[in-house]
This record gives sequence, C-alpha cells and structure tokens, in this order.
Amino acid sequence: MRTAATIMIAATIMLAACDNTPDATKGEIAATDAMSKDEVKAAVDKVKLKPGQWEGRFTVQDIDLSNMPGAPAGMEEQMKRMMSHASVTYCVTPEEAANPGADMFSGQDNKNCKFADFAATGGTVKGRVSCKGDGGSVMNAAMSGSYAPDSYTMDMDMKMEGGPQAMAMKARSEGKWIGAECTAEQ
Repeated sequence: MRTAATIMIAATIMLAACDNTPDATKGEIAATDAMSKDEVKAAVDKVKLKPGQWEGRFTVQDIDLSNMPGAPAGMEEQMKRMMSHASVTYCVTPEEAANPGADMFSGQDNKNCKFADFAATGGTVKGRVSCKGDGGSVMNAAMSGSYAPDSYTMDMDMKMEGGPQAMAMKARSEGKWIGAECTAEQ
C-alpha cells in the first residue's frame, strides 16, 4: 500500500468508538491494560474494505504548540495547512482490502508502545496507543470513528508531553471508495 493509503487507512481503521469522543488525556497505558499484538490484530481484522480506487482526506482541526518552547507565532496555522490534504487518491489491492490490519500494526513491535481498548464492531472502531520517545517524551493518542466497506471516518486526539516536543493535535481522516479500477497510485 502506498504511503498516503497507509496513513489514511491506518489512522482511520486503527481506532475509535461511535458516540465516544477520543480523549488522549487518559494518559499512558498501564502494562496491565495493554493489549497484545494478536489481540489488536484480531479486533481490526473484522474491518473489510472494497478493493479499488479510494479517495482520502486528512485534516488537522486543531494544533496546540503553547507548551513548545520557541515555537514562533503563527506556526500552528502554518502546520495545520501543511499537514492537511485536500484529497489524495490511492489504490487498495484485493489482499489489502481483505485484511487491512495486516501491515498496519508493524509499529507494535516497538517495545516502547502500548495499545489498549481496540475494538471494531458494528461499523465503529476505537483504540488508544501510548509510546515513549527519546528524551522522556510520551505520545498518547485516542481515536474513534466509523467504517463501512466503501467509506471510513476517524477522529484522532494526540498529545505529546515530557520533552522539548510538547504539543497537542486533533485531526480527522476520512475516505471513500470511488471505483473498482485503480487509475492512480500515490
């Protein structure tokens, strides 16, 4: 799968719960609450997509750099514009459509990341991830959204704390199937 597809589908399918606002302020995931790689994959394997041409969009809704020392004025708006994509088209192969979680969680091999609350049922998907970074920083993310074979929407709430990169961001990823034949790959 191409980078655009990986980002959009991974961000979307990875997590979320209908009627639950994602909240990364829950903090770091305790080892006792963490899910294994197989448990997360089993939850996400329930998601099935249509193969073919897809169109996706990633929008940064809010970004807060107030806790980042030295961040220049106007940087938040500039980052929103740079990180948001009007639309991107990509191809999803039959293999990827049948098992969208197969390659999505390779980051789970990172011993510094923990996953919790992953579930995909009844057209909704949810979950949380917490990763420790260099320099003592911790990134917590919560996602909630919906999926169907021909569409997805995912809201994400991400916070990074405990280091020089302190920031918070809320974003939305959405996509729709636009045809059985792939005409462009990005």
